[in-house]
Amino acid sequence: MDNIQELQNFLTASHMSEVLRSLNIIPWIFDFQTNVITSNLAYIDARYASGIIIHKQSFEDFIEAILPEHREEMLDAYRRVKNGITTRFSLQLKIKLGERRTPTWVEVNMVAHEKDEQGVIVTAVGCTTIIQTYKEAELVMLNAQKKAEQANLIKTNFLANMTHEFRTPLNAILGFTTIMAHSETLEERMQCLGAVQASGSLLIQIIDGVIELSKLEANEVELHRNLVDINNLIDKTVEQAKPRRKPDVEMTFHHTEANIILHGDEEKIASVLTQILNNACKYTDHGTIDVYCHKSSEHAVITVKDTGVGMSQETVTHIFERFYKGNSFIPGTGLGMSIVKGLVDLWNGTIKVDSTPDVGTSVTFTIPLHTTFFQNRI
Repeated sequence: MDNIQELQNFLTASHMSEVLRSLNIIPWIFDFQTNVITSNLAYIDARYASGIIIHKQSFEDFIEAILPEHREEMLDAYRRVKNGITTRFSLQLKIKLGERRTPTWVEVNMVAHEKDEQGVIVTAVGCTTIIQTYKEAELVMLNAQKKAEQANLIKTNFLANMTHEFRTPLNAILGFTTIMAHSETLEERMQCLGAVQASGSLLIQIIDGVIELSKLEANEVELHRNLVDINNLIDKTVEQAKPRRKPDVEMTFHHTEANIILHGDEEKIASVLTQILNNACKYTDHGTIDVYCHKSSEHAVITVKDTGVGMSQETVTHIFERFYKGNSFIPGTGLGMSIVKGLVDLWNGTIKVDSTPDVGTSVTFTIPLHTTFFQNRI
């Protein structure tokens, strides 16, 4: 009995006012005969109130304030109550509230209240609860969930891809060492040793790529600042890449400008150019791979053009994503262009890829000429 009395005391008008105010609730009554909604705005945040405590509004104006994508849902619920199909409903929708007419998430609850002598609903009572904060938190949670799902998918794809990429050279190493153990001639053994060495080099490249990407993501890559003769660097890098091109492909560095000197990390620049040249070699079966370099006011601009298979615009859109491979049948981890983008971003350069299927691909990246453009993120 004491508990009942305590509850009755709590549910006094003053206590209920505090409850409504804490929940940001607008209580109202709806007259179906006049189509007028009478609301009490005393219990909501001032930014949503018009300054008038008791607010009268026609149902038409109320519907007009609801965002278009939610109006039909509200009208359907209204008809169901009015026609006696249901006695209550609850909807979440966006409505323009306050003098600023700010779109705000609310939850509308309605319950049929009075009926006339023929049993027709004449009034309904309800409340509109502002749930904007809840919806914003829900959106943050959903975005976090999507990111987590994407991260999990990337991890799954990575593990599957790494399993395949590691298995290929390892199987080759094991296979050729077995063959070599049973080879009777020195020539056969040397051929097997060459294949083992190539597979070992590929395995090291895969491991180095994973380590480099993990360092970039952890902001642990350090850029060294030295004077670099960019033409000389390109010359050496192109010569080192030539053995990887197909027999019917010419690779040429076109010296368009002399003495382009910049402050930068020679090893990292060579790594970026090497990766781009490697891709050109993989996808170009005949024709040319041309390298150009010129100087703008603040950058060295390097372009690699090939006459390879090219890419669709869809592939170009994803080219810098981790583990993305436009052609799953071509060897590689899908990490190369991700690392390239990370390094170019690290030295505050830019990179652009243009490609046309069956015509070729052009990759252009820039390097700042001066140390002031570098940002070491260690």
